Amino acid sequence: MLKNLLNQRINILEKSMEPSLIHGSSIIMRKIILFYKPRRFDVVHFKKDGTNLIKRVVGLNNERIQIKNGELVINGNKISEKYINDKYIYDFPEMVIGKDELFLMGDNRKISIDSRKFGPVKIKNILSFQRL
Repeated sequence: MLKNLLNQRINILEKSMEPSLIHGSSIIMRKIILFYKPRRFDVVHFKKDGTNLIKRVVGLNNERIQIKNGELVINGNKISEKYINDKYIYDFPEMVIGKDELFLMGDNRKISIDSRKFGPVKIKNILSFQRL
């Protein structure tokens, strides 16, 4: 019973996290009860404009993030992303992630609507997470 209070099953209803999470499958995620200390590459569940979304944490608060030729760059350092199969070449201008915010992106970069589109997400809006 305690397991059910701390965890929740989330159905994957989109393709933005493929190949890591397959559309139509589900994942058990830890509910945020008191606080959440995010780590890079956590998979998080949150609500954005009334819609449940699942994305990956790629940028933490107070970091400088950008994408050059499809490569994630944090504070001037390229970050290896082994969970991405298809290389999608695009650029995203450098920005600084605000205090208590996260930069979230889907693994299927070509189709994902994420922080590149709607900006960083407040940590307080994260509902559950999984460390894959």
